[in-house]
Amino acid sequence: MTAESRIRTQALNNLFDEAFEEIDPAAESPLYGQLCSFQDRYGQAELIAVGGMKRIFKVLDRHGNRHVAMARLHDDASDLLFDPFIREARLTALLEHPNVISIHDVGVNKKGQPYFTMDLKAGDGLDVVLQKALAGEGYPLSERLEIFLKVCDAITYAHSRDVIHLDLKPANIQVGHYGEVLVCDWGLGKLLGGTDEIDNDMLLNPDLLSEMTVYGQVKGTPGYMAPEQIRGEAPDKRTDVYALGAMLYAVLTCRPPIDGDTDAMLDAALSGDIVPPTERGSGIPESLSAVVTKSMALEPSARYASVIELISDVRAFLGGYSPVAYEGGMSNECLLFYRRNRVSCNLVCAFVAIAVVVTALFVDRLSAKRVQAETLAARLRAEKQETETLASRLQEEKEDSETLLREIGLLATVLPDDLAASGNQFSHDFFHQLPLVSYELTMRSVNEVIRTEPQRADEACAQLGYLYFMSAEFDKAKPYFAVNPERMRGLARVNEMLAKSFDPDRHKTSATQLASLIETLQSMKRFALAEKTLSYDYASLGYRDGYELAVKAIFGDHSHCFRYVAETRTLTIDGGGKPFSLRTRHGQYPLGFLPIKRLILIDTVISNSSEIAEMKMLELADLRGSQISSVGDLKMFPQLRTLIVRPDQLSQQEKNSLRPQVRTK
Repeated sequence: MTAESRIRTQALNNLFDEAFEEIDPAAESPLYGQLCSFQDRYGQAELIAVGGMKRIFKVLDRHGNRHVAMARLHDDASDLLFDPFIREARLTALLEHPNVISIHDVGVNKKGQPYFTMDLKAGDGLDVVLQKALAGEGYPLSERLEIFLKVCDAITYAHSRDVIHLDLKPANIQVGHYGEVLVCDWGLGKLLGGTDEIDNDMLLNPDLLSEMTVYGQVKGTPGYMAPEQIRGEAPDKRTDVYALGAMLYAVLTCRPPIDGDTDAMLDAALSGDIVPPTERGSGIPESLSAVVTKSMALEPSARYASVIELISDVRAFLGGYSPVAYEGGMSNECLLFYRRNRVSCNLVCAFVAIAVVVTALFVDRLSAKRVQAETLAARLRAEKQETETLASRLQEEKEDSETLLREIGLLATVLPDDLAASGNQFSHDFFHQLPLVSYELTMRSVNEVIRTEPQRADEACAQLGYLYFMSAEFDKAKPYFAVNPERMRGLARVNEMLAKSFDPDRHKTSATQLASLIETLQSMKRFALAEKTLSYDYASLGYRDGYELAVKAIFGDHSHCFRYVAETRTLTIDGGGKPFSLRTRHGQYPLGFLPIKRLILIDTVISNSSEIAEMKMLELADLRGSQISSVGDLKMFPQLRTLIVRPDQLSQQEKNSLRPQVRTK
């Protein structure tokens, strides 16, 4: 080979190497390169709020290219405040609800100080909103009550997760410009029955009313603290009910329930020396003042047993009904009835007036023409009968329509990060009580077995496949079923088919695929898995279109007995005279997953009202087709308005034991 040929060959080799040289990803992907170049995730800190223990900054999250709020302790804060600060972040992260502030990140900065980031929302505190309302700058009572009900919804959800706030006050409620309402500052919150309690001496509230901080055994905000909280006794959910009553007081009057220095406010709360809302301003409804009085009762047993009952009374007021806490008498009930049915009442009065006028005209002519008067009188009687029939029909239709007016909402669930798995974490009772918690704990335990006990890895992989199958993540389940295909051969085969046909996006809006899945599991005798799949689905996605089909499928051989109409939320049970139970073989109650407002029993042998005791949204119950002869479990139904029974089905004493709002037929 000549020198010229060698030079040409070397040049070609160099060109070949350059053509296939590895390309720098950062040069080809500028956003990727930018993300790799960041030294610090958060920057451009701007102080927006200062409390007694922490400061709130507006910072730029460079990873997400958005602004968030960051909470940090003061620079000179004691190390003893680190755990309470982190505890507040984790407790808030436990709650995922539209009306609870969302936590994004919890960590420690380069200086060794803890921080957490959360949503950055524009708006005012409820205390500022009430000041504007007092100055006549908008926010009428109806809007303020809607804000209050959103706060109650958030606390209802927190209570369902056994979390109590213990520092509810207007300053801790953020109201956005577009109707957003967020409950913030869970620093004093407590997980009932939890084992990660912080020493009481370290729990200080940094944002007390009028810049006041209460130390020692009393922690909270004077004016909004329940008496038992002031005395240092163990709080419970009714402690938050007291604070919500105090907040409702402020919503009605635009002023705090108690004024004065700290000692005077604490003494007034302990003695119950609180001026009623109706004496603090004009135009405040007496019925809502009665709701405040019941909520702020000195003894917890005299308050509403739950926030749901408080919500029910406030919504009763907004719907034109008298709250349970208010005893206004017959005149008040008649006035409310007229306001709810103003058009119908005016129409009936017009018919009556016409009847009276026509009657007077015919009577006046009676003396002149007796025969003509008798004819006219007969015609008058016919017209009057038609008028009364029409009025009665209008009234019945109005009463029937009233049973469909009120609705109630459900909650979502989120898991704490620091829970440890326990031996019975996947038991039926524990799983159906806290499906998402049980699922997460089991998932962690199984992964720990895979990591630490290789000899049990195959068994653990089968369990992972089981878990992913239950959560409808069939693609994720496939490799774990493949590890030990003989162990769950039937499930593995079904999982393989579902991985190809199941539509995850459709599953989020419709439960029809869930119903088909449950029917398949029932046919495979996988009853426990079917029930757990339904519980997990409801906890993670909630009620949606076609859910009645999934619930019906759980009952298997008895599914033909149930007919549910989602538009009217009516459940009809036709037992055909055969015995059956509304609970599954594992004692679960699938009907609790349906929002049932009307119940009709036909030819059933159900004899115990406890079988339907968990239908808490029930407004109308037709029990004539059952053998129920005692309604003890229905006495506390918050929404029940109409009960239809046979004449001999209940004793008079049973009927008298029902709440006054319940009408029997």
